[in-house]
Amino acid sequence: MDIKISEHAKQRMDERGVSEEQVRNFFDSNEPIFSWNLSNFDNSVILVDTVFDGRKFRLVYNVLTDTLITLFPRR
Repeated sequence: MDIKISEHAKQRMDERGVSEEQVRNFFDSNEPIFSWNLSNFDNSVILVDTVFDGRKFRLVYNVLTDTLITLFPRR
């Protein structure tokens, strides 16, 4: 899957130690997905919970533009 990664998402990935390779591998395999939901504010945005290196993250992905908007750690 050839997703786009926003500049904002790239900054957050760098801050949180998540590589572009990890993100692209996740979107290629869709594993592991612990949960996903549509955004309450925009039905073209999906919120996906996953794990990178044993840490939980939420990915915010726009399905219309095929773009990772951001990601942030979960507790």
